[in-house]
Amino acid sequence: MRWVLAEMWRTLDRARRDRALLYGGATGLRIITFHETQGDDLTRLKQIVDWCRSRFTMASPADADTLFAGCWPHPTDRILVTFDDGWESNFEAAKWLAGIGVSATFFIVPSLIGRTVDQYVRFHARNHLVPNVPEASAGARGLSTEQLREMRAMGHRIGAHNFAHRDLGVLHALPDIRYEVENALEGLSDILRTNCNDFAIAFGQPNNVSDEAIAYLKDLQARGLRIYSCHRGLNVPGKTPSFLLRHAWEPFHPANFTRVCLEGAGDRRLNRDVRLMVRRVGRLPVANGASAAMQSGLP
Repeated sequence: MRWVLAEMWRTLDRARRDRALLYGGATGLRIITFHETQGDDLTRLKQIVDWCRSRFTMASPADADTLFAGCWPHPTDRILVTFDDGWESNFEAAKWLAGIGVSATFFIVPSLIGRTVDQYVRFHARNHLVPNVPEASAGARGLSTEQLREMRAMGHRIGAHNFAHRDLGVLHALPDIRYEVENALEGLSDILRTNCNDFAIAFGQPNNVSDEAIAYLKDLQARGLRIYSCHRGLNVPGKTPSFLLRHAWEPFHPANFTRVCLEGAGDRRLNRDVRLMVRRVGRLPVANGASAAMQSGLP
């Protein structure tokens, strides 16, 4: 089905048409996110990134910072590579990316660091809590503290993911929300010996963050936290949500589907979710009093 959709979208020139329809012709930042990257998944990651390098300028985490500040000074789209969860297999991906000059952002579940799945579950059981276990292969374990520090030295950024990887969409009480967000940010800040200012919502869809969680995150955002979701779209100041959009790559996605989505041909299909998130979390700002037309929002 996705292979057929991709071919149809390309035939209909959807990427070009949807840039005008959804973003007023603007350029912006497109983000792809991966999870565990071992074996064939690492091979496919390399193929996707190599294709992106042949088609786009690769972004750095600093490009996302510029966007959060309401600026996009580039005449073309850029692609940022990110990873969620923090499984140990990401270390090989980090080394390969650094070797080709690509900087990525890795969003880490801090309670998974240096632990197997069983150890992770037992850790949270001591707090009388059942965590969600991020999907991974048998025998997987989290990245070590030393690996995270080395990855940062390679030029990558380390951000936070939900502390127990629970769905913020079903958490409404402040202690539960703080357990997931505050513990994650503080845990990584302690490990890296510097403030962690980037956070990706687990699962990342509009229904994976409650109104109470949004209020909590928006307060942190006002104090400098950069927040990422995980549904598809081009990030454009004044147009798209203040929680950055990311395209989640899945192992079962055909290569042509991934490529046309990164070109923008699949954005219209998820535009309802994008508009919902704009209503719930607000738009990316536009710096320095840009025109009202630029801030007119999504159609």
